[in-house]
Amino acid sequence: MAFWSDRTNIIEPVRPFRFRIMDAGHDPIEATGSPDDLGYWWWAKSATKPSFDISKQEYQLINHKIKYPGIVTWKDVTIKIIDYKDNLNLDGQTKAHSFYNYLKNSSYSLSEPDGISKVNTVRNYVIEQLDADGNILQTWKLVNAFITSIDFGELNYETETLTEITITVSYDTAELT
Repeated sequence: MAFWSDRTNIIEPVRPFRFRIMDAGHDPIEATGSPDDLGYWWWAKSATKPSFDISKQEYQLINHKIKYPGIVTWKDVTIKIIDYKDNLNLDGQTKAHSFYNYLKNSSYSLSEPDGISKVNTVRNYVIEQLDADGNILQTWKLVNAFITSIDFGELNYETETLTEITITVSYDTAELT
């Protein structure tokens, strides 16, 4: 019998479409009531969960090779968001505008040749995976995270899909709770 039809011991598989992303550095006291103001990125379409590689070292002792684990390297997280307008008037800004301003307010130097320093741009992002009732199953905290890439999407007459913004985030380590 399949695990989902046995009602005596109910097992709920973790679903990939139940998640939310939060900017942990956001101050919820400044919130005006919008979910965006609480730090949640409700307009996120997809996100890769943190993953890592462990390097290995091989040592040879006479005619035996012994492998030892090496250094942990965390892979970048990719977040796709949907570009949309916050208000109904035609002169309002889209999410791309507010995200661009968000980057400028995070001390990114977008027009200066000086570049940026990690100290001024470090934030902690949180990816929460939810169950059917909205309870948190997993919380991934990206420690010392900073944005390394933004792709503001593609314009195309051949499709009526929503405009996506792709963000790549690098981080030092991730914590799962």
